Amino acid sequence: MNKFLDYDKVLVLSPHPDDVEYSISGMIISHLGTQFDILNMTQGGDFDPTTFKTDRLSEVTSFWENIPNVNIHFTDKNHLKSMEEDGWVNFIENKFNISEYDAILTTNACDSHFEHRQTYFIATALCRVSKVGVIEYSSPSTLVEWAPNHFINIQKVYKEKVYRLGKFKSQLGRSYFQNEQVKGFHTNFQASKRGLELVEMFKIVQSYG
Repeated sequence: MNKFLDYDKVLVLSPHPDDVEYSISGMIISHLGTQFDILNMTQGGDFDPTTFKTDRLSEVTSFWENIPNVNIHFTDKNHLKSMEEDGWVNFIENKFNISEYDAILTTNACDSHFEHRQTYFIATALCRVSKVGVIEYSSPSTLVEWAPNHFINIQKVYKEKVYRLGKFKSQLGRSYFQNEQVKGFHTNFQASKRGLELVEMFKIVQSYG
């Protein structure tokens, strides 16, 4: 079975329910040889009427049904601001043994959503005393200034990913969940020149073999 960057175990930080599913689930589904522990850090976001609704969590659970290499973890927090950065670092370090992971996957600091930026800084703090790598992923709110340096071809699993995104009934009215926007998110000109028509995009910040 394929491994993501030859990693055995990866911790994935998801600021909100649907961030990881929308952004990088094609890669996860394609790399069954790597275990992914996904931490849903909050149950929604500011000014989102679906925040702290049980359907948000059930949508995440339903999305990953029958995907054997994924473990899902939830918190009881409405928002990232429910704790300071040091509180989040302490919480995650107590919940997970960071040294067991090859890398942490996180949103990035070049993002229009403040909780995505905060998540990135939490991820980098988690790596301060460990050789665990840091890899950023793109989300719909990532700014154009962000430059990926690793592209994963998800052509073979794209239809399955789109089908599974349909499980987010609470989000289907949002513009970025419309079919054309979803497809646009998965296209990159430089990747398409190399025959990769549908991709998920990453930036490897640090990685240790």
